[in-house]
Amino acid sequence: MSAQKNPKEMPFIPLGPFKLRIPFIHYKLEKVEFIQGLIIGVTALSSIAYMTDYMGLPYELAWSCIIIEVLLYTLHALLGDPVIPGWITPTLPLTLVYLSGFQKGPERIQAMIALQLLVAFIFFFMGITKLADKFVEKIPNSIKGGILLAAPVTVMQTLFQEDGQLSQYPISILVGGGVLIFLSFSPFCREKRKTNKLLDIMVQYGNLFPYLLAMLIGILIKELALPTIELGTIIKIPQLGQIISSYSIFGVGVPGIDMFIKAIPLAFICYILAFGDFVTSETLIKEAQQSRDDEYIDFNSSRSNLISGLRNLILGLLAPFPPLAGPLWVGMTVSVGERYKEGKTAMKSLLGGMGSFRLATLLSVIIIPLVSFMKPIFPVGSAITLLFQAYVCARIGMDYCYTNTDKSIAGIMAAVLAFKGSAWALVVGFALNILLSEKSPIPINSSSSKQRKR
Repeated sequence: MSAQKNPKEMPFIPLGPFKLRIPFIHYKLEKVEFIQGLIIGVTALSSIAYMTDYMGLPYELAWSCIIIEVLLYTLHALLGDPVIPGWITPTLPLTLVYLSGFQKGPERIQAMIALQLLVAFIFFFMGITKLADKFVEKIPNSIKGGILLAAPVTVMQTLFQEDGQLSQYPISILVGGGVLIFLSFSPFCREKRKTNKLLDIMVQYGNLFPYLLAMLIGILIKELALPTIELGTIIKIPQLGQIISSYSIFGVGVPGIDMFIKAIPLAFICYILAFGDFVTSETLIKEAQQSRDDEYIDFNSSRSNLISGLRNLILGLLAPFPPLAGPLWVGMTVSVGERYKEGKTAMKSLLGGMGSFRLATLLSVIIIPLVSFMKPIFPVGSAITLLFQAYVCARIGMDYCYTNTDKSIAGIMAAVLAFKGSAWALVVGFALNILLSEKSPIPINSSSSKQRKR
């Protein structure tokens, strides 16, 4: 064990920039988060559609790849990052368009490998140089707000497009998303749960009841098929040998230099959007820390960058994953953070709650009967997550905008991103900050100014 710099911090084993914490030794499982993980974690398999439709994998092999991806989620709590990680969700539409420019098969797989390895490199660079810390601290509030407000724009574009989830499952998604936002942020709900036991339980379990309600409504109105339970084999064993031989960099070969060059612009865009997650993470952790004085929570954006880079590196080499490996699942991080604020009796440790959730998530994607039962809700669950992310990013993005100038710049950045992409949005945001700064962007000769006044 290490000598603790802060006595209120959970014990850990120092490991370079990381703080190693082992489940059952450094923290106990949190029951509520573990149960949520068992049910909600199954929705990670909604990404099977991207693996089969765009990467050309059979269902079973795609499932195996996602088990590896979910296993890597546990690295964050293990290495001291107090967040629930997820995908770089807003970049997914851009990634799918990028992949469509390559022939399905080995060529497209190589293109995905090139993109994911470049994203890994950028995460590592930001983490090693500690530039991520400077970004979070020094970047103008209007840029932070613009990045966060841009995320809802891209998410809503994806959901509302002609073949998006909202066109296929509108009632299920709106019911589930609306209930989740109500349980998480409604002042009425916060007050009524004090006297209503059922409402209190629903709030405690965060995403669980909205997901199950969406599934029930979807089945009743026939937006979703009836679930079936597969019995027999209980545990899904990943087809690691087949992944290595037919899907990994060792099977399809190293991408050519031209593929890496083509992937550079998108890789930077992916990091720009992932950067919004670091801003969001910092805000959510600060909110949780301010609510309690019995535990010190150490969030370090450089450490989070390194762990995200490690996940993308492993996936890029072994099982390239179109949604990419992002530093934050906003919805569940908010859910766990809100319960943590209720005090030590509700949750002993924030990192323990997050680690418990992700351990259960791993179990959920390998238990075959559970996967088969939850399979109908996969697309609806991912859409509810997107809706909730859009709401939270908009909320936090507006919090960063203290002045009318900040609000204007952030709003314009979000609009530019919708039509021209993330790179253009950043250029516009920084340019407006320079032009609207209290200090003149163009040096003015004081003597010539006086002469003009005369």
